[in-house]
Amino acid sequence: MEAPGSLLWRYREPLFDGFLTTIELSLLGIIGSTLAGLAVAAFESASGPLPHRLARAYIELVRNIPSIVKVFFLYYIVGLDAFLAGIIGLTLHQSAYIADVIGAGLRGIPREQSESARVLGHSWPQIFGYVLLPQLVRAVIPPMTSQYIEVVKNSSIVMFISVTELTYQTQQIEYDTGRGYIAASAVTLLYVMLALAISGAMELAQRTLRRLA
Repeated sequence: MEAPGSLLWRYREPLFDGFLTTIELSLLGIIGSTLAGLAVAAFESASGPLPHRLARAYIELVRNIPSIVKVFFLYYIVGLDAFLAGIIGLTLHQSAYIADVIGAGLRGIPREQSESARVLGHSWPQIFGYVLLPQLVRAVIPPMTSQYIEVVKNSSIVMFISVTELTYQTQQIEYDTGRGYIAASAVTLLYVMLALAISGAMELAQRTLRRLA
């Protein structure tokens, strides 16, 4: 029987390609969901009941639809390319949770700051960008770390639409050799490495912001 190390070496190229695909999916999903979540949270915090209700409707709707359903809808119904469907599905799914995190951070900032800036004649985009956002970033880094790790974990669902990320490659090795558990063990370590990299990067960002404060 082939040794585990030999099997992994034989499949090193598909595993490495899957790792790169998972990294790409995760990075694009993190960027997209952060921007979308920030926009939804800002819209929810704007003056007037209508923006708030629309933002809450988006959050509740997106959170109650499983991520795999979003990806299947974008791929099979809308007809998007598999990779693009995966990116948009990940972005939509996590943006609702990130919007809640950012919304909680905004509610923790004293309202008097926004009101004072409005009295001075600043528009809502100016208030959000110059008054709220700098404080918000420091407040939400810890919970956002968990959200970003969720993006990495959820990236595996795109295997169901044949995107060749890590989990997909593990299944292929199982089909070829019947020893997918060896690849799964290696892939688990790679996922842990990605999660630790995200945690380390966010902790570094938090320390940097503390020094600059």
